[in-house]
Order: sequence, then C-alpha cells, then structure tokens
Amino acid sequence: MGIDMLDLSRSSIAIPPHLRDVRYNASHFPGAPGVLGVEGGANCQQYAYAVLRHHGFVLPDLRSDALWLDRDYTAEAERMAPFDLVLVHDNPDSWGAHVGLCVGADVVLHLSRRIGVPAIETLGDLQQRETYRYLIGCKRPLRR
Repeated sequence: MGIDMLDLSRSSIAIPPHLRDVRYNASHFPGAPGVLGVEGGANCQQYAYAVLRHHGFVLPDLRSDALWLDRDYTAEAERMAPFDLVLVHDNPDSWGAHVGLCVGADVVLHLSRRIGVPAIETLGDLQQRETYRYLIGCKRPLRR
C-alpha cells in the first residue's frame, strides 16, 4: 500500500474530516438494520453514498446490483467525471460489485476491506487487482 493512496488531499472534491477516517465494516451495508451513515464504519457503497450526500446529492441506500439498474437517481455515464459512482468487480456482473467515487481525472475514492480506510487510486491501478479487474461502469447521480 503506497503512501500516496492514503493522501486524500489529491481529491478534486472536498472530503470532510468526519469522512476521512471511516473504517471498513462489511456489516454496515446499505439497508442493514440499524445502520445510518458511516457511524461504526461502512462498506464501499455506504461510504460513497455518505460522501455524495455530504455534497447534497439525494440517493437511496442501494446495493451494487440495484444501483446499476437504477434509473431514478442515477444515469449511466460513458466517461467517468467527479461525483460519478464507479463499479468494478472480479467478473462482469454488478451483483456484489465494489463501488467507489470519482474524485478527479481517472481517480477513484473508495473504502475497501483490503486497505481498511478511505483511499484514492487511479482506475487503472484498481483494475490491476484481480478483485476489481472488470469495470462494470459509471453511474452519475441525478438529484441534488
């Protein structure tokens, strides 16, 4: 794990202090009983949604497959742009995909089990890992 990966100042969008030290917690997924925001940690989806909501976006708690199918709150984006949700996986299926947030040119903010805290990596670096080799696609939030 490179030191640059944990340098959240590389983000082109503001990441507030309360979202800088969130720990990965697989049991804190969208829709999990008693889970609100990132208190007690978050999974990748919950974390990305918390950052978007901080910036005024309105999104329901969707799991990866529901996010990919959603047309009410997000639209598929051909090119990744800041605030887009990025879905990657070890296979071309959106069910169980890892979700990150575009925070700059080809740069993704994400929270993963492997790293344990928010990190920023290029999409290319993410896809070098077997776990994230497939780009499912990008979803642009529609509602603010």
